[in-house]
Amino acid sequence: MKRCGFASVRSNVNSFELERFVGRQLRALPMPMAPRTLLPRVLAAARAWSERPWYAREWFTWPVIWQLGSVAVLLMTIAGGAVVVPSLQSLLTNAMMAIGSTIHMDLPQLAGGLEVSANVLRVVWHALVQPFLPYAFVVVLLMCGACASVVLVLNRLVFGRALQS
Repeated sequence: MKRCGFASVRSNVNSFELERFVGRQLRALPMPMAPRTLLPRVLAAARAWSERPWYAREWFTWPVIWQLGSVAVLLMTIAGGAVVVPSLQSLLTNAMMAIGSTIHMDLPQLAGGLEVSANVLRVVWHALVQPFLPYAFVVVLLMCGACASVVLVLNRLVFGRALQS
């Protein structure tokens, strides 16, 4: 095993010289060898990729007849939409006008029901939600702090570095 020769490097070298020394030592190391199973696995994956059925490939590699068929379906969909949308729009307009006239007739009754619902919601808010809201806010803040702490610890331990700003 070859020794690096760190003992020969003086303690008063600057960072540029140390970087050049480390670079030379790293270039002197032999290239790592690929595992023996890598090439057969890559070839098998490439073969499986190339043997996919035509419909699982990119559209430009489909047979010409299927490309023409898909373009025809697309054009028929667009044409059908152009024909159906105006009639659907008039149908929806008529339906909305019918609903609007019904609502206009029932407006006073609807307003009374909305007032009762608003009062019920106000009572429920003041009785059940509002007293617990400060506690819920504190819990959410504590959870945010815990998540931030976990992110910082994972960043430091797993990735071995500090967050870059």
